[in-house]
Amino acid sequence: MTIKVIVCGEGSTDVGKREYKTSQWIDGPAVAYIKNASTKELQIDGIEKNELPRMQKVKCKKGHSVKAERLGRYAILHSYKVAICYVDCDNNAFENIYNEISEGFSYFQNAVIGIPMIPKAMIESWLLADENAYLKVFGGKPSKPQLPKKPESLWGKKEDPNSNYPKNVLKRIVSQFNREPEGWRYALARNSNSKTLLLKCPVSYGRFLCDLKKIK
Repeated sequence: MTIKVIVCGEGSTDVGKREYKTSQWIDGPAVAYIKNASTKELQIDGIEKNELPRMQKVKCKKGHSVKAERLGRYAILHSYKVAICYVDCDNNAFENIYNEISEGFSYFQNAVIGIPMIPKAMIESWLLADENAYLKVFGGKPSKPQLPKKPESLWGKKEDPNSNYPKNVLKRIVSQFNREPEGWRYALARNSNSKTLLLKCPVSYGRFLCDLKKIK
């Protein structure tokens, strides 16, 4: 039996985007990670933040809990069994964001399975975890530079291209291959091994993997 899942993220580089002309949803790497980690047959649909309907009466007043509450309500109205709320951790406290999202979902816990998805520090950290995924997508393992040993710990100035800001690190890693195949971000995620991700990103991916077990 196929389980309906709705996922909402922050932008096109994580969960994906809606194609303007056709209105078709184009999956981002976060969706690939969901597919890899789940043992169930899922129908995964994406929705952008600005597509979530406004609610006249919200119980949550601030932070990511508001987004999660709106997503939970949308899931119920459109017969989704699972709602996944994606948020980058950035340089913030992981547990605080996790608790905010969980609070927003808590009002619908008997009607929908709400799952936080919070890469630490961001989706690029997960994309920097598995060298074998690069071998499959780019034809070689990163060597100059190599992948970071602890991608969850990466952080630095966004404006400095040589910093440890995850997006900048990923850009430097990919530049060594002198080519960027179409859809390479999704492909890297889809070809990543869950066991490797769990080893390299134990805090954020480990929690996500555990929460996915709620889908039965």
